Amino acid sequence: MTGETARIDRALTGPYWAAVDEHRLVRPRCNSCGRSHFSPQVACPRCQSTDWTYEPSTGRGEVVSHTTVHRPPDPSFTAPYVVADVEMDEGWRLLTWIVDCDPADVTIGMRVEVCFVPGADGETLPAFRPAEATA
Repeated sequence: MTGETARIDRALTGPYWAAVDEHRLVRPRCNSCGRSHFSPQVACPRCQSTDWTYEPSTGRGEVVSHTTVHRPPDPSFTAPYVVADVEMDEGWRLLTWIVDCDPADVTIGMRVEVCFVPGADGETLPAFRPAEATA
């Protein structure tokens, strides 16, 4: 990664990771077209506007696709674990993993909510768990 690329990456993702460190989930939202998107990019993928800001997310969504990993790419991962594509309530998607449930219990359409877990290097990472039922 060149120095310029690293600088741009930090400028784009720094606020996201700062929020995660505070156990908050945020997402980029375009001020021109109003769409949320992920991952952070220089321009909105829909309208190409560079006028976007981070806004809070409800942290709730629905599993739209998932797979169970039985052979991890690194010994620091405990298998099996579930990698999922989650459609957030605000209309953006996040590739993440599902925790706090048996991998066999994860289904398409399952409601999930964000939680924060320690990563292999001690950093805080967002993950998702089955959502609490609401009355």
